[in-house]
Amino acid sequence: MQRLRPIVDPAPAEIARLVPTLSRDVPRPSPSQLLTLWLYLPLRINTPQGPIQLRSSLEASLTNCRSATNRDANGNVPPGADAGSWLGAIGYLALLDQIGGAVTNLQPRRTPSGGSRVERALAHFTDVTGDEATCLYALRNSLAHDFSLVNVPPAKMGSMRRRKLTRLFTLTRGAPALIQWPVSDWTPKRPNRGDATIVDVQLLGDLVEGAVREMRRVYDSGALRISSDVTPAVWRQGRFFAHAI
Repeated sequence: MQRLRPIVDPAPAEIARLVPTLSRDVPRPSPSQLLTLWLYLPLRINTPQGPIQLRSSLEASLTNCRSATNRDANGNVPPGADAGSWLGAIGYLALLDQIGGAVTNLQPRRTPSGGSRVERALAHFTDVTGDEATCLYALRNSLAHDFSLVNVPPAKMGSMRRRKLTRLFTLTRGAPALIQWPVSDWTPKRPNRGDATIVDVQLLGDLVEGAVREMRRVYDSGALRISSDVTPAVWRQGRFFAHAI
């Protein structure tokens, strides 16, 4: 496989050789082909019932995130486009969840800052710090659980991790950095005191787009593996689907 260009999604040329190995009626990749298909679909397949498109959860997530944030087909923001979308932000954070639960980098950049899939994906495929990864996990929770700007973790959690995850957020676009830290911490006990943590949602999208490109580079180097949390059959069932064209 040719090495990927740094800012352009690859054309899935390698997928063509896999077509003869797919079932003609119900496309079902074998375990040895799962990573290639997950990373490089979609693929149009002609069947006796008519043409269908085989898609992966990764491709579907990327397509929807890019649509919500007005990005082009390669994940770039055209000049003048508005990429400041809350829906796009939670979509990209959910994509980190998917990546962290789907694959493992045999040569990770650092140890994850916590046990969440978001933190694992960020540790394996980006350069953000552990505290930044924990902060983005807190944002994922606040948006995914009730689409709010506040995250208050369970009281049973360790005090240090609970403090790092307790956040009031402001989402913006055009900031000088992905995360701007508060001068004083916000707590639910004093909700009118403390400062918000500011996250730039366009830079968040850029970060996750970069994580996908890095994941493909790691695959190209031979260091990407399917997560051992589930069997290949379960992994396959949850990450591929087909529909008529």
